[in-house]
Amino acid sequence: MAELSFLRILKFMLGPPGVPLILVLMFDTMLAMIVFSLLLLVLPKRVLSKSKLVRTARNKLLRFLSRMVELSMQGPVALLVVWLGRKVFRGRLHSVPKAPHGISLNAEGTYDVALQFSPTKGWNPFHEETYVVSFRKEGVSWVEREFNQKENLVDMSGDAKKGNRFKAVVDGLPIATRITFRVCAVSYWGRGPWSREAPVSTMAKPSKDFGCTGPLGPGREKTGSDKKEYVWLQTRNEVHIRIPVGTGVRGKDIKFKALPHRLQVDLAVGGETLVLLHGQLAHRINSDDATWYIDESKEEGRYIQITIFKLEALDRWSRVFEGDEHPEIDVRHVQWFVDPLNPGTLGDLDE
Repeated sequence: MAELSFLRILKFMLGPPGVPLILVLMFDTMLAMIVFSLLLLVLPKRVLSKSKLVRTARNKLLRFLSRMVELSMQGPVALLVVWLGRKVFRGRLHSVPKAPHGISLNAEGTYDVALQFSPTKGWNPFHEETYVVSFRKEGVSWVEREFNQKENLVDMSGDAKKGNRFKAVVDGLPIATRITFRVCAVSYWGRGPWSREAPVSTMAKPSKDFGCTGPLGPGREKTGSDKKEYVWLQTRNEVHIRIPVGTGVRGKDIKFKALPHRLQVDLAVGGETLVLLHGQLAHRINSDDATWYIDESKEEGRYIQITIFKLEALDRWSRVFEGDEHPEIDVRHVQWFVDPLNPGTLGDLDE
């Protein structure tokens, strides 16, 4: 009986009498590929875990089939079917939306934040979704805004498949504030789960001297000054940092260290050294040119004046130190003006 079955299979593989051998070989090859592909697709996980070669072959097969389906869906017939399905059923063919992933945030100005995310797609060609971006300050209720692909979303997919990544710009936000964002997808069947929450700080508006303020270290409590922040400003060539101190602080009490990527200012008092200002610089400097001294003015009182020089003249610094605790200014408000008495040069401010 087994011999008879084998003969039938062999006869089937050889094809009808008179068929050219090349056609028989092509048919047999295609049949073998189909059988082999089906076997790869139905193999249990315990078998796949034992052979890297089999796992690689299965993954390549899945990518190939996915690409074939993707290309077939770009044909005119498939596009017409999808369009009719969406129009006739008015969203009833949608899938339940899933949480977007790959959340990234970037402050684009004093009031604007750009949020990028990737939708979690399934196999359903009839599925469409819009998005809700939710945000809040700490201790405040969530605020929501709606976004969709046709109006206020920018496709950032690039060379990848269209619709793989989107950018939404949220404006009208408070200045220099840490805000938490999240996003969810919405389809005919309602909202999906929220994405992970991600924080970002909006930029500060620069002072008239194109600078801002930042927090001092614990050593400030021993300076005799009631001010808790340093002040920085910039010209086209220099950056100036001012640390407020009281009348009891002398030059010998200050320990200053400048490195190309770091600045350290300490206060020596009572046999101990306290941190006044330590930080990773946002821009590289020539540390040999950094200077400091104690100065005084009517407006600001006594302060440690630190001067560092930009490696790139006309460079607009958005901050002196890295870190969320040090506010970043919107450099679009920083402009170096032309000297009306000498139009061929740029006028210096405070230089």
